[in-house]
Amino acid sequence: MYLRYILPAIAEGFYNKKSLEELPEGLQGYYYSHWGLMGMNRKPLPKEKIKIVYTICVLRRPISCEEILKLSGQDRLTVQNVINDWVEFLRKETRYQPPRYSFYHESFRDFLNRQDIVQAAGISLQNINAEVANNLAGGIFDNE
Repeated sequence: MYLRYILPAIAEGFYNKKSLEELPEGLQGYYYSHWGLMGMNRKPLPKEKIKIVYTICVLRRPISCEEILKLSGQDRLTVQNVINDWVEFLRKETRYQPPRYSFYHESFRDFLNRQDIVQAAGISLQNINAEVANNLAGGIFDNE
């Protein structure tokens, strides 16, 4: 996966201003680099985008944009922008209508669950899991 995306990015001039030493090191380095390029470390944190990425992460199955909207509580434009920004990490399954998305590799899910990434993202995986579960259940736990 690293070679699949880094080499084309080099060819497109994305890394023109970087030396070889500045290229991301390994797959985890690539994930971290992309996380930063997507602005996920900005201050203030882009909580809406982070929530969408983690919603896809915790569900562990292909998910449509409509499901992402419902489960993350975010608006359609933000969901579509995140899908567009993260397209190289997502598998688009067109055998479903509407198409569904999932992460290509379990290693990216592992990256998202690293404690340093979770802390930097300023989220609680427990809260994301609970919110997704509540939304799946139709909001029956909203008043608890």
